[in-house]
Amino acid sequence: MTDDIAKVIQGIATDILRLSQTILGDASIGTNAKTGKNTLKNSMLAKNVKVEIRSLDEPIVIETLFDNYVQYIEQGRKPRQGKQPPIDALRDWALARGIPTDNSTLFMISRAIWRDGQTGRPILATLEEEIAKQFEDKWADMLFEAITGQLNKYFE
Repeated sequence: MTDDIAKVIQGIATDILRLSQTILGDASIGTNAKTGKNTLKNSMLAKNVKVEIRSLDEPIVIETLFDNYVQYIEQGRKPRQGKQPPIDALRDWALARGIPTDNSTLFMISRAIWRDGQTGRPILATLEEEIAKQFEDKWADMLFEAITGQLNKYFE
């Protein structure tokens, strides 16, 4: 792989990170139905998102890494389905928001999540759509130019 193509791939990875953070900051996606606030904009999920280039060989692999609980935010939760969320999983969340972390408080939060459910927010689905749009509108042309530039150099 040439330096020109590697630069394009790095640019794509940077754009994917920017897209991820833009999606999490988007009020239409990040707004929690219970609070009416965008709870994803400055969240730990937004701060911890990473994009890594795993391989520059064939095939090129660019991974977007979110914290593992993104699946719960994406899918949501129906009221009174399954078990209550474990209170250990809520402890860090409560600490970051100045909420008491005693077991009874965390149990009541867990119970409310189980009782009321949670509306899913399409983070990954939206990211997938935006990546497809960017590839069609921008990235395919950038890759094409880098590849044809290398071919022109080769045949000169």
